[in-house]
Amino acid sequence: MSQVQSKPEGQPVPGREDLRLRIETRIRTLERASGNGLWSMVCFLLVSFAAFDGFSFLPELSTKMRSLLGTPPPAEMISLALVVYAFSGIVRTLARMSRNIKPYLGLMHAAFFTVFYTFYHLSGALQDNFWAVFFAGISVMGLENYYLWTHSSAALKKERALLKSMHEKGAEQ
Repeated sequence: MSQVQSKPEGQPVPGREDLRLRIETRIRTLERASGNGLWSMVCFLLVSFAAFDGFSFLPELSTKMRSLLGTPPPAEMISLALVVYAFSGIVRTLARMSRNIKPYLGLMHAAFFTVFYTFYHLSGALQDNFWAVFFAGISVMGLENYYLWTHSSAALKKERALLKSMHEKGAEQ
């Protein structure tokens, strides 16, 4: 007497349904993740538009607040930090790309470039250095978003192929 029971026609295999649900969840997660790059770029561009206008929509800092913040760093030091940050951001992204490590630091980059705009604004050198921050941000975030997009696309392709093969095997049984 055999203990193996045959599966009735049309009944899904219990483990297959769970696997299908997990694959579909990963697909939705990857689709959302690929959209995150666009949101970080939108945030950066909105801050850049505000910085281009010298943050005119914000009220001027009072003398008391300026003294509380202290003397802003010299523009040369901010520029040095910007160059170091942009270079290291590009190198880190390229390193992750070469090792195929999960990408995405876009919101963090947007926040850091916002800080550079803010430091230049407080030091009175924003007008002279706006384009440096803008192009550094576009370079770093563009590379980051490109890698996010290619990484997500490749992972989505694999997951969809796996899901398709499951459907094909399920139809054969």
